[in-house]
Amino acid sequence: MLRIEIAKDIGFCFGVKRAVDIVEELLSNGEDLYITGDLIHNEDEMLRLKSMGLKTLDVANEWPDISKSTVVIRAHGVPLGILKELQKRAKRVVNATCTVVSAVGELIKQEKNAGFEIFLYGRERHAEVEYLKSVVGDLKVINQEHPEFHFSSNKIALFSQTTMGIDGFKEISKKFLDDEKLFSSFHIHNTICAVTLEREREVKKLARSNDLCLIVGGKKSSNTKKLYEIAKSLNTNTHMILNVSEIDENWFDSIKSVGICSGTSTPTRVIDEIVKRLRKFKN
Repeated sequence: MLRIEIAKDIGFCFGVKRAVDIVEELLSNGEDLYITGDLIHNEDEMLRLKSMGLKTLDVANEWPDISKSTVVIRAHGVPLGILKELQKRAKRVVNATCTVVSAVGELIKQEKNAGFEIFLYGRERHAEVEYLKSVVGDLKVINQEHPEFHFSSNKIALFSQTTMGIDGFKEISKKFLDDEKLFSSFHIHNTICAVTLEREREVKKLARSNDLCLIVGGKKSSNTKKLYEIAKSLNTNTHMILNVSEIDENWFDSIKSVGICSGTSTPTRVIDEIVKRLRKFKN
């Protein structure tokens, strides 16, 4: 019999659930509804919402007439310049930006106004990073691929994209601390979402204590990729899947236990379907 261990914290985080609830309510009220890009980074969930009537607004190209439409701001936020233009052209704009992301933006603004040079540990071109860059125009993005940093101030404030890994953030923080130049002030703000931090802790336990580990989430999801990388480093028998259809039964030959964790944009119904499938062919 296959032992199945599911992470205690699984499915949508509160920010994603809030965004999906907002869209579902607006659609149920008959709104002509657009979203700025992907509401969340889960391909199946976006297809479901589009089947209900949600339309995608490609903010990088020419816009349709949205004067009679409602536009929802995605959970990752949008650059402030685009937000202002949407407010001018749409009938209504509903902001579904995650409250954690919005709070990071406010804190970055405060530090900038206090004279700090701002650095962000994150992924270039990620939607959240693009939003935060619009809050402070000269924000500098750094990561393991681009760890170099150059600063012109002796007052530095370091932040993180909310879905990055804590180990990487510690590594980048240490690079600043090890630099020969002395700062008069160096503020380290661990702005990684508490939910994603807890999932990091859980996935480490699952990867170590099970024969195989399944990470469930969208291919575009930053936090899902992070969980997969962590689990894979601890258990080479780790697979990242979007849904039940991607399970390969051959993975489970001679497997006695499986741990399951998900990204924050994965619906719990997908987890339920996976568990049902595993129990069907292994028990």
